[in-house]
Amino acid sequence: MITFEEAMAAVFRRAKPRPPALTRIEDAVGRVLLEDIRSGLDMPPFNKSAVDGYAVRAADLAESRELRRAGLLQAGEAFKGKLRPGECVKIMTGAPVPPGADAVVMVEHTSEKGGLVKFEGGIERGSNIARRGEDIKKGQKILPRGTLISISHIAALAAVGRGRVKTGALPEVSLINTGGEIVPPGAKLGKNRIYNSNGPMLSAMLKTDGIIAAPVIVRDDAKKMRAALAKALKADIALISGGVSMGDYDLVPGVLRELGVKKIFHNVRTRPGKPMFFGVKGRKLVFGIPGNPVANFLAYLVYIRPAILKMGGRRDYAPGFKTGVCSGKFEPRTPRRALVLSTVRGKTGYSLTEVSNNGSADILALAGAGGFAMVKEGGSLKKKEKAKFISWA
Repeated sequence: MITFEEAMAAVFRRAKPRPPALTRIEDAVGRVLLEDIRSGLDMPPFNKSAVDGYAVRAADLAESRELRRAGLLQAGEAFKGKLRPGECVKIMTGAPVPPGADAVVMVEHTSEKGGLVKFEGGIERGSNIARRGEDIKKGQKILPRGTLISISHIAALAAVGRGRVKTGALPEVSLINTGGEIVPPGAKLGKNRIYNSNGPMLSAMLKTDGIIAAPVIVRDDAKKMRAALAKALKADIALISGGVSMGDYDLVPGVLRELGVKKIFHNVRTRPGKPMFFGVKGRKLVFGIPGNPVANFLAYLVYIRPAILKMGGRRDYAPGFKTGVCSGKFEPRTPRRALVLSTVRGKTGYSLTEVSNNGSADILALAGAGGFAMVKEGGSLKKKEKAKFISWA
């Protein structure tokens, strides 16, 4: 049986980044950028009006408050010719400023009648004009390699004409739930059956990391299990919930061995999650999680999500443990490393409170928690003692 830290290190060491992908920018949020992005043009690419109004020669308004309208410019259009003294052009926001004009007067400060425009006052040169290149210069680096792409980056990528970018590629994940007693939520619940809670939970967690994987339920039958696991092993990551302990129908470890999966570890000195299985087949990763929901949730946070992030090119893939202060005692009474369901309060100075629970199958306790507080092997935590924790809320 290995330690919690040894188990995490074994997983992370074997999670290898996948080959880069050319990704549509709409799908790139949450992925790692694997190239420097430089602008191929100035932004704006021309001098444009920042307001709806009238393009003028500022010098004209120093001498007169009335100019003749010489045309109308909408965004995307160009003025033919050059603005002459005594003229103005009605212009919409985003339209190119006509040659000869050096300022734009907001429409609110004007009135027009019969082709003549009256202005309330003068204006300084350059007013209400967005100058070519004032936001981005041609050749300027706008995003460096290694950037974790967020929604705030998409407009900049689109503005410089990048419809696709080179990113880390997310792994394909297969998701299997084992057990003859589970049925999908919404189906008719027969006698001695329970709804599959782990499958939808893990599927939702995967979705938050950009991966779509529908749970497949497999009965505890060796032939069916073999066929399902063989298919699952075609993915980059096979995620199997249940069937990994020591019972008569815990078939997963044996079937995986028959299918050529090399066991890296099976049993971790933690509570919950002791019967955790991890193996590899080539570059493919195989996780077998004990069937209790709390163990599933914990395993995803500390083993599976970090592996997904690393395979997708992230450097900050390790679980984000923080430090909080216990509001009361934590006494898990186990010789193993305990990760205790807790509420987490505060935004900087965190307060941890143990959530009363009936064990790692207590889904209501999980629903009321916001993190796992870590207690050393055979130990406990006193009130006001500092403790490491990992949260999701």
